[in-house]
Amino acid sequence: MLEETIQLLNHADPAVRFEAAQKLGASNDRRAVAPLIDALPDDNAKVQYAALSGLIKLGDPSAAHALVDLLLSDPDSRVWDLLKLGIGQRLRSGLLDMITPGDIPLADRLAAALEEEILDEQQQAFIVRLLGRTRDTRAVDMLINRLAEDTLTMQAAAAEALGYIGDLRAVTPLLPCLSSPSDAVREVAIEALGRLGDPRAVDPVIAALSDEHEWVRRAACVALGQLGEKRAVEPLAEALGDEFSIVQDAAFEAIKHLSDTSFHMTH
Repeated sequence: MLEETIQLLNHADPAVRFEAAQKLGASNDRRAVAPLIDALPDDNAKVQYAALSGLIKLGDPSAAHALVDLLLSDPDSRVWDLLKLGIGQRLRSGLLDMITPGDIPLADRLAAALEEEILDEQQQAFIVRLLGRTRDTRAVDMLINRLAEDTLTMQAAAAEALGYIGDLRAVTPLLPCLSSPSDAVREVAIEALGRLGDPRAVDPVIAALSDEHEWVRRAACVALGQLGEKRAVEPLAEALGDEFSIVQDAAFEAIKHLSDTSFHMTH
């Protein structure tokens, strides 16, 4: 049955190819990965999108290079248009999760695309986020520069990337982002500082428990759990009374994590 569906990717009717790509993406069968990669250059935008969506559903890291190549080959493609929409969030997240840490050839490809300046701001921001998932420390200086000089969209992307790379050179440049006028930048910067795990971030992140935006306060709770400083327990206990349940829940989990960590350290 799978082989028959694969054969339909070569059908003359794009509607048939589209349906075949959809079925393969939903098959949960790794044998569908290579045929869907082959379908990515299809001259029909709907088939192309179905192949991309199917590969992301399958989540096989071996498809990451082909998907990135598809995006970089045509910055004006219909696929990019869809990725930029709200409904593209699942696809963007899925592709980010497919990136393998330590994939140097992919990191080189992404970095080169940023230097070519052929992408618009949203596209560049997504490429920066992908680059972060490779955890390539060679990108740290470039990302720090983007954190300081570029727009709020790029600042958020660069902060996220630096958090995933995990290089402590990023701690000092990230701290001013906690005063950004952008809720998104503050939230992502706090998440990054939590991942970096450097104690220099503890006091600024505790201060962020009083931020005006609930998602920033939630991020601060999560980060404090990751940072592992026992002195955060009391401020987190106060956050249990936050008006938003997402903050309350995050504070509870952070306190639990800090308590568990403390217990294991003393036994």
